[in-house]
Amino acid sequence: MCSLVQKYNIPGPRYTSYPTVPYWNMETFSGKKWNQTLIRSFGESNAAEGISLYIHLPFCESMCTFCGCHKRITKRHDVESPYIDTVLREWHLYRNLFSEKPIIKELHLGGGTPTFFSPENLKRLINDIFRHADRAEEYEFSFEGHPNNTSREHLQALYDVGFRRVSYGVQDYNEGVQKAIHRVQSFESVQHVTEWAREIGYTSVGHDIIFGLPHQTLEHVKETILKTKQLMPDRLAFYSYAHVPWLKGNGQRGYKDTDLPTGEEKEVSTKMEGNYWRK
Repeated sequence: MCSLVQKYNIPGPRYTSYPTVPYWNMETFSGKKWNQTLIRSFGESNAAEGISLYIHLPFCESMCTFCGCHKRITKRHDVESPYIDTVLREWHLYRNLFSEKPIIKELHLGGGTPTFFSPENLKRLINDIFRHADRAEEYEFSFEGHPNNTSREHLQALYDVGFRRVSYGVQDYNEGVQKAIHRVQSFESVQHVTEWAREIGYTSVGHDIIFGLPHQTLEHVKETILKTKQLMPDRLAFYSYAHVPWLKGNGQRGYKDTDLPTGEEKEVSTKMEGNYWRK
């Protein structure tokens, strides 16, 4: 079992990478090939089932040191409108390649911190996307919310334009671990945003938990799971921290390899999560 753990205890490509992994080879990549693939994929899926959109909103007010995503740290919110305008111009470029009106089945806002943006700007982004697109009959819209800055107004604004799923990044409830990853948030903050979403009418509230964080112990994982059970999220994402300081220096160089749980300890965490969640 240990050899199997070590085999898979390695970094892999992220699903939110853009352009997607097959296009990373600069020797074979071209704008023409990208357009051809896009047009072919659109033609195969749009009329039959609709298309899926992922929109990356990269801004955060503070650095979470566990994060491996593309982000920009700033407290200047005057970046919101220019960024949305640029995303909409890109959407216009795509629409010019399509042979028919897009039918959107799935739409996800990720980051960064989507709730860095004001409720008004998020609503403008979605409304402008659908000026030249239709919703599929059974569409599903979701977004990632930060418990510390997701307001009831954020939740209501996105609900009004069709969102019914939200995921909150919990990571770990232990204060020491939170300080190490620069993501301090209380159980009460998570509770508030979870309850607000349900009161407004969201049908799926998810919590994201990470194991393998610096200074994290099995007791910390247990505590986080038990607290999460109190709120009974509809979905639970439980995944391993990816330590890649050679790619994501900055914060990830703030702790050493020896501060991290071993592969064997992470294996025990995954087994414990399953056992506690089933109880």
